[in-house]
Amino acid sequence: MNTRRYVQRERAKRTARTAAAIEGATLREVARGGYAALRIAEVARRARVATRTVYLHAPTKERLVEDALRGRAEALIGRIERWRARGETADAVLGELIAMHEREYRAESVLLETLVDGALPRRVAALLRELDAVRLGIIARTLNDLARRGALRMRATDAIALAHALLSYPTWRTALTGPGRRRAPRLVSSALRAALV
Repeated sequence: MNTRRYVQRERAKRTARTAAAIEGATLREVARGGYAALRIAEVARRARVATRTVYLHAPTKERLVEDALRGRAEALIGRIERWRARGETADAVLGELIAMHEREYRAESVLLETLVDGALPRRVAALLRELDAVRLGIIARTLNDLARRGALRMRATDAIALAHALLSYPTWRTALTGPGRRRAPRLVSSALRAALV
């Protein structure tokens, strides 16, 4: 066995684990105290690495937060872009669209809450617009398909606007933390179904 290749592979694994730990620690610290209160030393402590190691991964606080948020946002964007409805009926398609939004919100709530809360540098805040554009594209594609089948009660543009508003991340946060809590996805689903199909 080639020991050099083994050493390089182990070093790459260690580097990837360290980068993931720093990314996770950065997201948790930003979510906990906001961007302004973020301290590199706290990120290092939470990631269990030296402060110098954090600076080797990102030379500035802005770059650290941008890299962490961009990595997670790009993964989320990729998952959303690959989503396709499998249902045949309009009701089933809407149910799948709502379930996808709920699942992604729950899986990436720290990322989304950080982006929605704002107070981030401009380049970092632009990630939310990118994510929202992809999400709007999926909603538009799905509802335009339903409109072509004649399954919508209203014009496709109005249906897209309504679905976009009800499935936005601030709406999910409000619904899941408000009086609806666990019933929130069913309530959003009922409202959309009643209005659209």
